[in-house]
Amino acid sequence: MTGTHRLLLVDKSAFVRGGGAATDPGELCLCAVTRMELLYCARSSDDFQVLTEHLDAFRELRVDAETLAIAAGAQRELAGLGQHRVALPDLLVAACAQQHAADVLHVDRHFAVLARVLSFEPVRLDG
Repeated sequence: MTGTHRLLLVDKSAFVRGGGAATDPGELCLCAVTRMELLYCARSSDDFQVLTEHLDAFRELRVDAETLAIAAGAQRELAGLGQHRVALPDLLVAACAQQHAADVLHVDRHFAVLARVLSFEPVRLDG
């Protein structure tokens, strides 16, 4: 994505490795899929609350029926390439990124595969 304002959708793989504090230029965002994956890992009610408050600082990119349609189309295209067995959360995150013209910050090999059939830039977190 070009321009001065770039959306960078943070995948769980990057978030847990410090990507939530990345210095990459762009607005760091989350979607419901990543939020739910991260909250699933909370170890207690207090941890859940603290993590929720931390995640609330991120801009939330909407996941809706359009996201699901984009994901289904991408899965169909990947099946045609014999590469449809990507993690469903990654497929949904990538579909959300395309829907909102965002890039994806990640540490996950699936995003290179997904970028073959979806319009987003996979940005691998260094480190």
